[in-house]
Amino acid sequence: MIAKLGRAIAVLICLVGMPIHLCIWALIRMHDSGPALYRSRRLGKGGVGFEMLKYRTMKADARPVVKEGFKTIVVEADPRVTGPGRWLRCGIDELPQLWNIVRGEMAWIGPRPDEEWMLHNYGVQCTQRLVPLPGITGYAQVLYSRNVSTAEGYAIDLWYRAHGSIWLDAWIVIATPMFMAGWRAVGADRLRKLRLLPEFKQLRQRCDAELAAAEKFSLEALSVG
Repeated sequence: MIAKLGRAIAVLICLVGMPIHLCIWALIRMHDSGPALYRSRRLGKGGVGFEMLKYRTMKADARPVVKEGFKTIVVEADPRVTGPGRWLRCGIDELPQLWNIVRGEMAWIGPRPDEEWMLHNYGVQCTQRLVPLPGITGYAQVLYSRNVSTAEGYAIDLWYRAHGSIWLDAWIVIATPMFMAGWRAVGADRLRKLRLLPEFKQLRQRCDAELAAAEKFSLEALSVG
């Protein structure tokens, strides 16, 4: 019932917001004539791949840069980001994912979907992120997971899966537009308290161990190759 309601709301917003979508599409196209949408193969529920949609915020020929700890964050002054992309990246670039919600591939709240290549780096603990539908926003996102390690971001997702509630979801819904508006510290106090919990520390340690082992294996494979 909740899933159907979420999809219905997504359909309504898609229809009402069509003029806004058309304006954003035109702005991106006029800037460099490249495609307005960026399509990325991501891990969905149960590890099933799907095509996630975003407004393109980087140059059409830009390649992803994977950093230590499997981080693929775009830095603030990244030369790959286009002019329009700099203001779209506040979260507006995620709006096309409303269509992913309509198609049943994503939910409003859930873990952010990793790219498909990341699947073979998951261990038993990290794989639990794939149980629910991925989301446009989520607990890890509003706790500024881009500013923490991949392992800690995963641990936040897993903690939310075990302790999520309607009240926590309500806070996420309220905090998301604040975060998009630039208040990156909206969840700072919650993250500080979360880090003190023994259960969360164990989740983070397990995720860290799995990703460290995967990264070591990848480096060894590259050296052999």
